[in-house]
Amino acid sequence: MSNQRRRNEKIINQVLTFFSTASATGKTTLAINFAADLAERGYRVCLADCDMQFGDVANCLGLEPETSFYQMYEDDEVNAANLVEETPWGFDVLAAPSELDEGYLITESNTTRAINHLRANYDYVVVDTCTGFSPITMAVLEQTDILFIPCVVDFIPSIKNLKQGLDNLQKMQFDANRVRLILNRNKADTQISTKDVEGLLGKGFQYFIHNDYAGMMESIKKAQPIVLFQKENKVADEISNIIAVELGDKEAEKSNGIFSWLWK
Repeated sequence: MSNQRRRNEKIINQVLTFFSTASATGKTTLAINFAADLAERGYRVCLADCDMQFGDVANCLGLEPETSFYQMYEDDEVNAANLVEETPWGFDVLAAPSELDEGYLITESNTTRAINHLRANYDYVVVDTCTGFSPITMAVLEQTDILFIPCVVDFIPSIKNLKQGLDNLQKMQFDANRVRLILNRNKADTQISTKDVEGLLGKGFQYFIHNDYAGMMESIKKAQPIVLFQKENKVADEISNIIAVELGDKEAEKSNGIFSWLWK
């Protein structure tokens, strides 16, 4: 057990959810890299793909799992922790169903039960969701400790959807202190001002991730988390630093220049 893990025993058994109201924000890639970084730090991590119809986690990692969330529908007695696929990078994956019709059969109850099983068996459960407020995603949000919302500011409709999403979270009384806005592809070629977007949202971005399309595409093509295989890459460094801040690393907080709300 790593020293860092010993220092943070009080913050384990957490569900970390990646959610977006707009497509192409990088939430699946970020979820994969968060899982890989946490596993490298010595934590027991499972990445759960809760995009039941179009989940892409297994494909992005080059996995061909024999089991998935579908078994939670088939068998009320099965434990989700027995359905995971091991990865070469130290974390496990509970895959989305491989068939579209299977995905439509998964219920909110199946999903909640699975997350509770995983929470009991892992230090961190990282969850990737579909885009928008589906019934499955609503069930995931009820189990979520920290909600990461990746955003891009290069497309006006995406910003509008983000604003509506944050408004809906507020109406749902989701604790704003548990929400982290991540500006992905920061400083990409866009005419839209980050400051203007923050003004519209009434909330600032907590974290920024550099725009490196080439580096990320190489990582995706090789089915390898960028935080493990391109450690000198700026994106990899920024992702790792986000996790360090959330884990309460004071030096990381100082370098970010922001206050980190400690996980429960």
